[in-house]
Amino acid sequence: MIDATELRRVARFAGTSEEVRAWVAERMIRRRFRRGENLFFDGDDSTEFFLIESGQVKVYKTLESGRELIFDFFHAGDAVGEVALLDDIPFPASAVAQSNTTVLVLSGKDYFQLLDRFPEVARAFIRDLTLRLRALRRRLEDLGEGGVEVRLALVLVTLGRRCGKRSGAGVMIPMRLTRQELAAMVGARTETVIRVMSRWSKAGRVRAVPDGLLVADPELFTEVALRDG
Repeated sequence: MIDATELRRVARFAGTSEEVRAWVAERMIRRRFRRGENLFFDGDDSTEFFLIESGQVKVYKTLESGRELIFDFFHAGDAVGEVALLDDIPFPASAVAQSNTTVLVLSGKDYFQLLDRFPEVARAFIRDLTLRLRALRRRLEDLGEGGVEVRLALVLVTLGRRCGKRSGAGVMIPMRLTRQELAAMVGARTETVIRVMSRWSKAGRVRAVPDGLLVADPELFTEVALRDG
């Protein structure tokens, strides 16, 4: 059980009634995951609704070759694994905390009761899920367009829009991404991504900083993506 007033700060419930927040708060629990700890694994039964309160979560799949394919990164306010819960199927991928992360959890039974009991919540959830699916479809389309440089630019632009913080130096993406993770996001070899990132770093376009990546010229990346996408 959590404090109902805390749900006002959660996007999914910010616009709902006090009745809704009180109902959810009585049934929702909070879990904390350390960086590198899994929320769930590929193939696990989807029996709970996960809503990120703070931190970052990576959703990925390990291929038979041993390579990792990253579907997306989720941030505060995002739900993780919701489609599998709705479809009543095992999770098709794994989810791991990229940083110390706090997650609000609702049992599958309570999740469906929430949708049945409060139609306005169901409509809001459907809108949120639709936006997420559109973003995923767009991401899959992007992976099929252009070369590695274009796909990498698109990934950085997308992350910058979703969680970036603009400053005089550019756009700070507060995510400590390895070159392997970037390669897994764009479907490329790690060596190729290293070469591209090194070239951009020397040109002053992007550089690694202690808290993540600093995109010094976001407009240039947008131009690259639009020109070659």
